[in-house]
Amino acid sequence: MKIARTSTQGVDFKESELDEVITIFKTLSDPSRVKILSTLSKEESLSVGNISDRLNMEISAVSHQLSILKMQGFVTKKRVGKHVFYSLDDACITDIMKRARDHVAGR
Repeated sequence: MKIARTSTQGVDFKESELDEVITIFKTLSDPSRVKILSTLSKEESLSVGNISDRLNMEISAVSHQLSILKMQGFVTKKRVGKHVFYSLDDACITDIMKRARDHVAGR
């Protein structure tokens, strides 16, 4: 593994921030949640059914993961009639995923 420093500035966390930062990484540690976030990063909003179809996952599994993502502030939902549409709530999450992908790809 090559270690390249792009900045001499480190990253410090306040004690009060540490648990929340760890929660972000724990939330992103589930493959289904990362796939859902990736799918949502490409669309303005999608219904549970749309996400289920695109990822070939059961609707109940998608709903469960979306509820976790909503609780953590990663996604937001909007009801339109009988349908519920989900979208990313924070662009930082997309940035974290892009940086992780770039790290894995050696960029």
